[in-house]
Amino acid sequence: MTELALVGDIGGTNSRFGLVEPGSTRIRRVEVLKNNNFGSLEESIGAYVKMQGVSDLTAAAIAVAGPIEGETVGLTNRDWTFTRESLRKAALAHKFRLLNDFEALALSLPHLEGDDVVQIGGETPARPAVKIVMGPGTGLGMATLAPLPTGGWMALPGEVGHITLPVATREEFDWRSNMTKPGVPFESEDAITGGGLLLMYRTIADKPAQQTPEEVLQAALAGTDAAAVKTLDQFITWLARIAGDAAMTMQARGGVYLAGGIAPSIVEKLKTGSFRTVFQEKGRLAHVMRPIPVYVIVDKFPAFKGCAAAIADLR
Repeated sequence: MTELALVGDIGGTNSRFGLVEPGSTRIRRVEVLKNNNFGSLEESIGAYVKMQGVSDLTAAAIAVAGPIEGETVGLTNRDWTFTRESLRKAALAHKFRLLNDFEALALSLPHLEGDDVVQIGGETPARPAVKIVMGPGTGLGMATLAPLPTGGWMALPGEVGHITLPVATREEFDWRSNMTKPGVPFESEDAITGGGLLLMYRTIADKPAQQTPEEVLQAALAGTDAAAVKTLDQFITWLARIAGDAAMTMQARGGVYLAGGIAPSIVEKLKTGSFRTVFQEKGRLAHVMRPIPVYVIVDKFPAFKGCAAAIADLR
């Protein structure tokens, strides 16, 4: 009988699950369950396992959108708390690994290929090198993936969403100032997220016609709202600058990967607009940036592959 393991990617709104054979990254039986239909993550996992008719799993790896320090863990954007053991039992699994969502994304990077990504400039690295994954979505997450001397990879968490938003012109300074509440630091994820995109738009639009981040994006891409177009252009500039700063800081010669729901929807703008120019604007060290590739992850469930890689490393 084929051994199976559970992989899961848990956000504030949805819980995504699949099954995989240990040692493989080919995910099967993917289901997306609405969190509002369950009282806990354990209930959601149990429902998926029952749905698949599984009574015994060799392992499970679950990635959650929140910090995973301590015995009791919670989601950042949902009032669910749990322990590693409670999730292992719910999954009917012998072995278990709990990961942060961006840790799982980082571990997925060596397994993304072909149609999983869209490359934006740079050169494909000849050997394993440091990689970065960033994801503008509800928040602005980040993790680094470093090659180990003996082979394999190590994922390192980061908090790029809480750095200062990098402004470089008077207009950018005024824009950020108009979005800032007195006495409250303005962080990168206050702008480079879905909510930040809407805030940017409302700050400059005389009569805001768009009411959601999705509407701002659609109007910008269609060119039907000048304020939305300007907002998206500035969003891309700040995203490129943050990505470039992170790549320079970590010397991420293996590439910068953009994850989340926003980047795939604007991939053509990223390919044809100012993103690449701003990304590599580093003065005397621009030559260091030019070979660094940027990839947009268009795979729908990349964290599953990171969870599968984590399962393969379980002993």
